[in-house]
Amino acid sequence: MKVLFNFTICLLLSISVNAQAVFKTPSGNKYHLASCRMVKNVSEEITAAKAREMGLAPCKICKPENIYGGTAPVVHKAQGQDKGVQCRGMTKSRKRCRHFTKIGNGYCFQHQPG
Repeated sequence: MKVLFNFTICLLLSISVNAQAVFKTPSGNKYHLASCRMVKNVSEEITAAKAREMGLAPCKICKPENIYGGTAPVVHKAQGQDKGVQCRGMTKSRKRCRHFTKIGNGYCFQHQPG
């Protein structure tokens, strides 16, 4: 009877960890708690299992529970990938814009083709 009780408790705990809701920002590679300052209205609520599938790392600010059991996967970025590419737009003085963008079409927020 005691073994069955312990098994039930362990089962419930493992289900609650996998069903724990975490948040992912649209462009982020980390998962957050609902109380984190990085979570805004645009964040997507996902399960811990989905965050594990996506390879998301825990936020260093809100420090959510580590869903990997050990250490989270390390994501290595290519050199210079953080900045994006230089905007292809032109200023009023006919010089190339100096902003950098990660937007796929190559234009910054000010020079989006309309």
